[in-house]
Amino acid sequence: MEKHNYLCEALVRRAYTEAESRFAKPKEADRAARRELHRVAGAFFSRDEAKRAGKLLACWPEGGDEALARILSLHASTRERLPLAQMDALYARLFSLCGRPARVLDLACGLNPIYPAARGVSALGLDAHLGAVALVNRFAAQNGLDTRAEGVDLREGSLLSERFDLALAFKLLPLLGAEGMSLLERVPAAHVAVSFPTRTLSGRAVGMERHYSQAFEANCPNKYAIEARFVAGSELIYVLKER
Repeated sequence: MEKHNYLCEALVRRAYTEAESRFAKPKEADRAARRELHRVAGAFFSRDEAKRAGKLLACWPEGGDEALARILSLHASTRERLPLAQMDALYARLFSLCGRPARVLDLACGLNPIYPAARGVSALGLDAHLGAVALVNRFAAQNGLDTRAEGVDLREGSLLSERFDLALAFKLLPLLGAEGMSLLERVPAAHVAVSFPTRTLSGRAVGMERHYSQAFEANCPNKYAIEARFVAGSELIYVLKER
């Protein structure tokens, strides 16, 4: 498993266990596990991008929003929400619906906790990519910010006993499939912002908004009421409130 040491051990172990149960030949199981690990983590943040991000951390806060945007641009998830003016508008809309949170939980966070931290909002990020986790923690430590990240496999076990005002699950549910709704049931937050892609990586719509909208609204856990639905950039976003 050394070749996957940038991913949390629980995720790697599960991917290989599931692949070995489906494929009798070790080489086929190895290829299947690699594909799954790339799908859920490696496709969004490469080791080269992690190295570049590490060098950029020292540019903030002196470099201001330009430096912040350069850092966030190195992860596929946060890059899609840039420029920062667009990201600011998205969070302003979320906060207008939920109230400005004292504490945010960011699921499959990537580098995203760096953004609320830089804007003065405390956040806890959970992600299987240990490179992203280390960078979030380094950014927070260097700047004395009340933010941290932990390396976890979100499919395993309970989340946290701590309560949050707002949880973020940006483009996470499509990666989890049927297990996504089970994860939502376990989120310890008063509000949850869930998002889905409206376009493919090549920029095609192909009915994705309607598909995800119908599927989510039909299966959203009864634990939540849907407070808002809107499109921002290339994301369909739902804001949920605990009943």
